[in-house]
Amino acid sequence: MKHSKMFVLALLAAAPLLAVPQAETPSAAPKAAPANAPAVLPGGALPTIPLSEIQRGQRGYGLSVFAGTEPERFDVEVIGVMRNVSPDVSYILARLTGKGLETSGVAGGMSGSPVFLDGRLAGAVAFSWPFTNEAIAGITPIESMRELSNLKPMAVPPPPPPVPLADLMAGKVTQQVLADQLARLQARFTGGFANGASSTVQWSASGFGEKSQGLLRQALGTLSSSGKAAPGTVPSTLEPGQAVAMLLVDGDFQLAAYGTVTDHYGDHVLAFGHPVLALGPLRVPMATSEVIMVLSNQNSSFKISNVGEIVGAFEQDRKMGTHGRIGAVAPMIPMTVSIQGERPREFKMRLAEVPEFMPLMAGSSVLAGLESAAYTTGPQSLDLAARVRLRGHGDLEIRQSFDGENAGTEASAYLLSIVAYLVQNPMERVGVESIDVDVTHVTQPQFARLVGANASRTVVRPGDRVALNLDLAAWRGDRFRRSMTVDLPEDLPAGRYSLLVGDGASVDAARLALEPAEPVTFAQALEVLRSFHSRRDLMVLGVYGGAGLSVAGEVMPRLPGSVRSLWTAAPSGGATALKSAVAQVERQAMDVPLQGLVRIDLEVRRKQPLAGEDGGKAPAEQPSAEGVAKGASGEKGGSGEKGRS
Repeated sequence: MKHSKMFVLALLAAAPLLAVPQAETPSAAPKAAPANAPAVLPGGALPTIPLSEIQRGQRGYGLSVFAGTEPERFDVEVIGVMRNVSPDVSYILARLTGKGLETSGVAGGMSGSPVFLDGRLAGAVAFSWPFTNEAIAGITPIESMRELSNLKPMAVPPPPPPVPLADLMAGKVTQQVLADQLARLQARFTGGFANGASSTVQWSASGFGEKSQGLLRQALGTLSSSGKAAPGTVPSTLEPGQAVAMLLVDGDFQLAAYGTVTDHYGDHVLAFGHPVLALGPLRVPMATSEVIMVLSNQNSSFKISNVGEIVGAFEQDRKMGTHGRIGAVAPMIPMTVSIQGERPREFKMRLAEVPEFMPLMAGSSVLAGLESAAYTTGPQSLDLAARVRLRGHGDLEIRQSFDGENAGTEASAYLLSIVAYLVQNPMERVGVESIDVDVTHVTQPQFARLVGANASRTVVRPGDRVALNLDLAAWRGDRFRRSMTVDLPEDLPAGRYSLLVGDGASVDAARLALEPAEPVTFAQALEVLRSFHSRRDLMVLGVYGGAGLSVAGEVMPRLPGSVRSLWTAAPSGGATALKSAVAQVERQAMDVPLQGLVRIDLEVRRKQPLAGEDGGKAPAEQPSAEGVAKGASGEKGGSGEKGRS
């Protein structure tokens, strides 16, 4: 099968319309054109027909692959031109017939199919309506699409993280994050049309299980299964009418948007005729594709396809279509997901380096791995350990535990939220070099609820060793007791000293409430992320009353009043008053994950008062530890059903 420019030219010559003259090969690469100027094209570019020459009743044909890799012709009749649907945006409305389109309607995957009128390229099939009795399509004019060639790749700031750092530390990550982020994969292409017009892109996935495919289908609409083409069976060229894929995930799991090549000149490729991700400038792998069949559907028919080899990269994803270049390279991030349990499995994949969607793909891959190992249904316990290698910032290692019916989706949402914060943070552009995830699975929840705690004595002196007794209730089991010892700091002031005892995530949330410090640099944010604790960590936070400040991401406890006044009076502002100080943080690893937070109050008595104390009397300001403990515990209500780390 030959898929060269000669194939397209032969079809044009055979049309009972204007023949296409043989073009000369350019002797030099064209110079770059200014933005919004007519595209400067090499001599081999197909001739085009301007929108001004298109009239109702004109007949022509289109090219698309319906089975295999060979483009086939279908008939086109112009119904009219929809002018100025939005500023500088017009579309051609046409009726498509032939190749079974009378019964199937416009099929998903036909996006970008080139349409020829009067023997010249008119545009690309872009959208249609479901549940129609005819194959009526909107066609994006080619003159609008060729303008994409003039646009230069540029850095675009990513959206804000779906979960702010404060909520990450407070454990406010729900499985809804996964569904919300999946919804962003929908093409934001409406064209200003009513009655449910939608793009004719086709999303396909492989390796994903029932639950993850259900989430994808809910977000993307029609989702077909796909696979990989056998080596050597798909031509490495991308000519008008051939199938093309935008690849977001490649490897053991695969997610791609399938469409059709509209135009190819020089190393430029135009496709889809509408946005796929609506991101503007981007860098995503562009691959060849083969079509297995067109599956007719009462709602919206679609192509079932296999992806071929990567031959370039898409660089523009705009309202009027996508633009890519043959030979361009789109970086991808290697990811490994290892599942430990009754059936250990390991999955390897590569994720397109797109900050807006790469975190979603990372989280979805964890859920897909659990599904492939049959670990997503019923009450269970998961231990998640992940290492994210950051360009120029070393590794970030995170651990967390999840228990209950939704442990899999909660683990996926947690990883998604962490990775999203890294690449979407507002302080610095951060690159991810690799992601390695280990998930340990147990067939039933393992967590224990912390229901009470007490100290061996409540009147203490600085430097004393105090024994803590913890009362725990196992999941569907008996109560049991654990103990630990805490060495009090030598410099504690006289007065009340509160110990907040609980699981790592709950104590992290309590510390954030007591010492709020919004990072102003990525290094500070990374330090906060590295301080996160697991629910397998039994944590003790020692707190006493003491006025301080939080300034520029740093906590300064127990400041003299004169210093606090200077900071708060400074013109730059940005200082947050603190009413309490954290004196110590203790950690003890547990063999089960915990849920809960309790407070133990001690009375500190000193033989000699500290400088600034009034004869050993308690400080006037006392920490609001009770409110913090109740608030953090309330926020965690049910998170103890998540598990360990």
